Amino acid sequence: MITVAVGSENPAKNMAVKEVFEEMFSEKLEIISILIDSGVSIQPFGEKTIKGAYNRATGALTASNADFGVGIEGGVMKLGEKWYNLGFVVIMDRDGNMGTGTSGWFECPKYILDELRKGNELGDVMDKLSGIKDSKKKEGAIGILTKNHVTRKDLYKHGVQMALVPLINKKLWSSALFDK
Repeated sequence: MITVAVGSENPAKNMAVKEVFEEMFSEKLEIISILIDSGVSIQPFGEKTIKGAYNRATGALTASNADFGVGIEGGVMKLGEKWYNLGFVVIMDRDGNMGTGTSGWFECPKYILDELRKGNELGDVMDKLSGIKDSKKKEGAIGILTKNHVTRKDLYKHGVQMALVPLINKKLWSSALFDK
């Protein structure tokens, strides 16, 4: 049995982790949701998004007896002249191996970016815009913006898949491959 501790009680994040681990591992799976403080602002920008995901993953692993700790942090990053929303994912195993990945990035509209810069959380901004309560636990901003063609869970699944790449291909990430 594989035990995975997710550093969040958010249903969208936990379902993304559950579905990806079920797809990528044949063993029986147990998902543990643990509320872990990200250690960053409620709406992180730039590399603080990465730090938040790392803190959640390490906190979940430390607070449990799980095989893997997963941290997912939604944030805002600048690329070129534009700002994007994304989810950053960190997965750690008990041996200290770590994988990182991101969800797809979607452009952040100016109005929303301005609200985030004021210290508002994306979920609250989207709730106000859409009239949906607790959208961050459901379809998320991406679900609202895509008319539910892509949900927050769907978006995070991609990031979890990418973060697992080094963990399911450990030989490629170790120096042992090149020690021959």
